[in-house]
Amino acid sequence: MLVPFDEQACMESSQHCWPLATEDLKPALELALEIVRGDMGVLMLHDDALGALLPVVSVGLNAAQLDAIGSHRSGVGPFGRALATHHRVTVRDAWSDKNAMPDLAHRLGYRGIVIVPLFGGDGHAVGAIGVMFRHGRGTHRRLNRLVDRAAQLVVSAVIQAQKRSMADRARDAAEQIGRAKVQFLARMSHELRTPLQSIAGYLDLLCVDKSEPLTPTQTRHIERMRASEQVLVHVINDLITFSQLESGHVAYHLAATSAHEALAVAEAVVIPLAIDRGVQLDVAPVPKGTLVNGDADKLKQVLVNLTANAVKFTQRGGRVTLQCRRESDAVYFDVADTGPGIPSDKLAGIFEPYVQLGAAMLDHYGGSGLGLAISRDFAAGMHGELTVRSAVGKGSVFTLRLPCVADDGGPGAGATRALASAAVATSAEGASQ
Repeated sequence: MLVPFDEQACMESSQHCWPLATEDLKPALELALEIVRGDMGVLMLHDDALGALLPVVSVGLNAAQLDAIGSHRSGVGPFGRALATHHRVTVRDAWSDKNAMPDLAHRLGYRGIVIVPLFGGDGHAVGAIGVMFRHGRGTHRRLNRLVDRAAQLVVSAVIQAQKRSMADRARDAAEQIGRAKVQFLARMSHELRTPLQSIAGYLDLLCVDKSEPLTPTQTRHIERMRASEQVLVHVINDLITFSQLESGHVAYHLAATSAHEALAVAEAVVIPLAIDRGVQLDVAPVPKGTLVNGDADKLKQVLVNLTANAVKFTQRGGRVTLQCRRESDAVYFDVADTGPGIPSDKLAGIFEPYVQLGAAMLDHYGGSGLGLAISRDFAAGMHGELTVRSAVGKGSVFTLRLPCVADDGGPGAGATRALASAAVATSAEGASQ
C-alpha cells in the first residue's frame, strides 16, 4: 500500500509525503497528454491513511487550480468511479453532467475529461491520471493503449519508490536495534565484569595470603573458581564482539602484518591452558619475512580462538600443532589437533553462532559457541577464509587463509595494499553508519 514516509510529520505539516518526488512523475503525465492531445492534466495519488485520491502534480494548471481539485474518495465523482470500477471513465461534457463536477469543470476551464485509474499488480490503488479537454471530447480507442502504457510508468515508479522507502525504513530500524543491542551488552558487560573482577581479586588474596596457607583441597577449589571466572569473562567478550559484528560496528585496519608475531602471541596466550590440560602445543617455524595483509589484532584473536579450541577439545596426552605456510599469493595458518574429530554431518554448521557439537561437550568444555563464528567473520573481513577438515577419531585441522604481502614489495604487494586501502575505506564507511 502507498503510505507517506512519515505519517506523523505529514499530519503536523498538513502536507502529504510520498515515497518519491512527485515532480519526477510529471514526464509520464506530459506523455499521456501528448498522446491524446489533451489540454490539461492531473496526476492523483492514493493516500491509504485517508482512503482518498489527492492531486500531486499537474500540466496546464496553476497551483491554485491544482488545489481546487481536492480529494476524491472511491465511488464519489468521476475520479471515485474510476477507482471503484477499476476502469477508465470518460466524460464528454462535464458542464451538463451533474455527476461530473460541473463547478470544477467551469473553474478549471475544461469540458471533457478522461480518467485512467492506476493499480498495482496486487490490485491495490496507486492513483489516477486525469486528462482534460477544453472542448467536449474523449480519446480515440487506438490511443487508449498508449495512455495505459504511460499510466503503467507511473505505477511502476511509485511502487518501486515505495519499496525503496520500506527497505530504507527496515534498514534504519535494524540499525537502531543493532545499536541498542550493542549498548545493552556493553552495559551488561560492565555490570557483570565488576563483580567478576571483585571475585578474581579475592581469589588472588586467598592465594597470596601466607599467614593462613591453603590446603591442597582449598587450592583446587580456588583454581576451579578462577577457571569459572575466566570462562564467564570470555563468554561476555564473545557476546559483545559478535553483537558488534552483527550490527556492522567492527572496523578493520588492514596492513602488512607479521605472521611470526601472530603465532608467537597465540602460543604465549594458549600455552598455560595446554600445560594445565596436559596437551602438547607445537608451533612450527615460520618462513622468514612472511607478511600477511590483515588486521594484526584480529589475526591474533582468530589464532588464539582456534588454538584454544583445539587444546580444549584434545584429550590429555594429545597434541595441537600450529603452523604457517605460504603458497602463491596467500598465507595459510593451520591449527591441527589429535582430538575426537567432528562428524561430517556437523562440519557445515560449526561456524554458525551458538552451535556446539552437543550438550555433553558443551558441559565438558564450556564456551559461548561464538568463537568460531567470530573467527569466520574476522577472516572474511580481512578478505580471507576460514575452513575445516576433520575425521572422527583422527582430529581436526582448521585453516585460515589470508592474502600475503610480497617480500620485495613488488606487484603483489602493491595489489594487496590497494585492496587493503579499499577495505579500510569500506569498513570505515560501514562503522560510521
